[in-house]
Amino acid sequence: MADTDNYEFSSDSEVKFKDLEAKFPERSSLVLWALHLVQDDVGFVPHSAVDYVAKRVGVSSSWVAGVVSFYSMYYDHPVGKYNLNICYNAACWMHGSDDLEGCVTEKLGIGPGETTKDGKFTFTRQAECLAACGNAPAIQVNHDYHENMTADKMASLIDELSKK
Repeated sequence: MADTDNYEFSSDSEVKFKDLEAKFPERSSLVLWALHLVQDDVGFVPHSAVDYVAKRVGVSSSWVAGVVSFYSMYYDHPVGKYNLNICYNAACWMHGSDDLEGCVTEKLGIGPGETTKDGKFTFTRQAECLAACGNAPAIQVNHDYHENMTADKMASLIDELSKK
């Protein structure tokens, strides 16, 4: 894990960043990609990484901080190994997304914004839309989407992830 007080890209992320620099001549376009690299390195975007990305890309730290706070895919604090997002848009809500939240709360004893004591799960947030209306309700666990979810499927998924 990278040093969160003095963040710099890992060697793998540095290679990826250099590849991205060649693809994006407009430097400001690198901010989103660079933040993904940070989050892959550390699991969240610490303040020192905001400053680091700003310097590497050539924008202000306040711009990078604004990106982190605007997009729900970036975390400004440590989160669990598995980040659970449940879609709450109309289609998912009408197909039982509330049941999924109830399952998470019951099985893990956490609500939105909370992390289990073992640090394995964070119910990061209720997503406004995961763009899976045709297969509602949908959830996102880290970068993986799960559609046509039920409380039983949610419970099984939590059990499966708990064993990893």
